[in-house]
Amino acid sequence: MTIHEPTSLVQGLLAKWREHRSARAAIDELAACDPEVLAEVSRDIQISVEDLREITAKGAGADRLMARMMAAYGIDADDLRLEAPSLLRDVAVLCSKCEAKGRCARELDAGTAAAHAHEFCPNAETFDSLR
Repeated sequence: MTIHEPTSLVQGLLAKWREHRSARAAIDELAACDPEVLAEVSRDIQISVEDLREITAKGAGADRLMARMMAAYGIDADDLRLEAPSLLRDVAVLCSKCEAKGRCARELDAGTAAAHAHEFCPNAETFDSLR
């Protein structure tokens, strides 16, 4: 074990804790939100209220993973945002709902994400088609 590993572990745990606290605050904010306002927000961003709640509950860190996975596939997120914003939104929703965020992060860190994405990534086929 190197001297940096405990520091990395603590930093990782602190980052997870911050993400959890942030997600918890967002969930509480949605719960306190007027249903009509929540419906209007959902319409504005073109997702269902149920998806908005699920993304809020499960989506912590998904945006960073999505950007890294797109880069692993050689996809320019800025180009996609300009050319197909609704497709980017759909990809983001799937990433936020994904149950394999831990594996995604490990594969991205190992440089094997694109090669193994079909085993865990709900957007693998979309990323393949965008390549």
